[in-house]
Amino acid sequence: MPPPPATRWSVFRRPADLVERTRWLFGAAALVSLVLTSLAAVPGAETWQLAAITGAVAALVTSWLHRYATARAPIALDLLEAVAVCALALASPVPAAALSVTFSGVWFRAVYGRTWETWAYTAAQCAGLVSALALWQVVPGHAGAAPAAPLLGALPIAPLLAVVARHLALVLQEHQLAQAWDATLARLVGQLLGVTDVEQIRQRGWEAVEHICRLTPGLSVVLVEDDGALLVVQRSAGSVRQLPPTLNRTPAAAGLAAAAVAHQPWRITPPRQLVACTGGAGSWAAIPMPDEPGRHLLLGGRYLRPEGMVAIQSLVNQVSLAVRATSAHRELEVQARTDALTGLANRSSFSAALAAATAGPAGDPWVLFVDLDDFKPVNDQLGHAAGDELLRAVGARLAGVVRAPGLCARLGGDEFAVLVHAAGAGEAETLGRRLVEVASAPVQLVAGTARVGASVGAACVLPGVSWTSTLQQADLAMYAAKAAGKNRVQVAGSAPPVTTGALTRA
Repeated sequence: MPPPPATRWSVFRRPADLVERTRWLFGAAALVSLVLTSLAAVPGAETWQLAAITGAVAALVTSWLHRYATARAPIALDLLEAVAVCALALASPVPAAALSVTFSGVWFRAVYGRTWETWAYTAAQCAGLVSALALWQVVPGHAGAAPAAPLLGALPIAPLLAVVARHLALVLQEHQLAQAWDATLARLVGQLLGVTDVEQIRQRGWEAVEHICRLTPGLSVVLVEDDGALLVVQRSAGSVRQLPPTLNRTPAAAGLAAAAVAHQPWRITPPRQLVACTGGAGSWAAIPMPDEPGRHLLLGGRYLRPEGMVAIQSLVNQVSLAVRATSAHRELEVQARTDALTGLANRSSFSAALAAATAGPAGDPWVLFVDLDDFKPVNDQLGHAAGDELLRAVGARLAGVVRAPGLCARLGGDEFAVLVHAAGAGEAETLGRRLVEVASAPVQLVAGTARVGASVGAACVLPGVSWTSTLQQADLAMYAAKAAGKNRVQVAGSAPPVTTGALTRA
């Protein structure tokens, strides 16, 4: 993970972060070493030597400050530093005096860029010192050859320092990257709290994937769906360029199958198109998407960090957990509003809808209370399983009569209720007759044919009248219909019940 650029004055402040504090410390050590080496070379120096020392110090300080402030280490500045060290060595009493600047410079350079750049920098520094040794007698003011043993004897230490410094830098970078991954996951968990939309949950999860790709140089992530013949590309993030809409699944098929069985990241052989579109990334792994058969996240790079795969797996698990929690929450909400036997709205849901209609603007909502006639004999003769089957069939018929935005509910037992909007007394009565008609039709059950009737009571929902009172009026009207001979509709506060005609019992 590249370090963040420093602000204008932050180069003079010791950072709090461990990685940045290490970079700051190595830079400060290099500056101190440069100052001490320069001061030691000044006494007795000639004019050209003072100019060479001044120029070398200016070049080195400029390069180091630029590196720290921009978090970048251009190769051109590395070459400039090698020339500056050569000039400093030539201006010093002996060339070996510049070794301290080289050693501290290697430490500071190793915490930036890539490993091969550290080796190139070290080689350039060593070349600069050896060049100073070779040019020693060419420049004025030097009598005789320079002592080579001190320089050549200590010079092999520079590659050793580069190995140690680069190892330390990689450990620090891995630590910093792991912290950034953890922070991304923690932020995602906070973002998912309270989110109940599944698509929004998945979108935030993908945004976290994109952020991890930005944090991790060279990482590519591709979301694919395996349709059995091809891998259909759905999304991509990171170092991906012009990815085709489908990929050849044959090379990755075995790895995808193993990942699906193991439910964890699994190394795969990537399709050639995938390698070509990710700059030659040859190391790939697949992470199966929980509860989404056939869908995988493909992670790729020149080198896949195990910690990175664990971070992406944790992210996938967090998103999956949030989706499951949302689905479970919705299922509980549906169960809380639904009658378990018939799938219709339950008493609680119907009461809430009736209360809302009562509190709403003036209109003509009506409540129809439906009670099945002669339901008990079905239970007694055919059994409770047949009774439940009959209730499901009749409930479906009643619901089929009610048009949206009307509501049909089972209140319990063999009692049903219907709420319809913008209906006059005549329309409510007509609907009641239709309900009696569909409820009275024979029902073919597993245990045999059954037939019941229905008594319906209707009441108008009036503004200012509580919903409990309205439901009670419809209930009383239903009992009036039963008392008048069943299979009838009674409107609350109206004339005697309207008969539907005699119905033959099976």
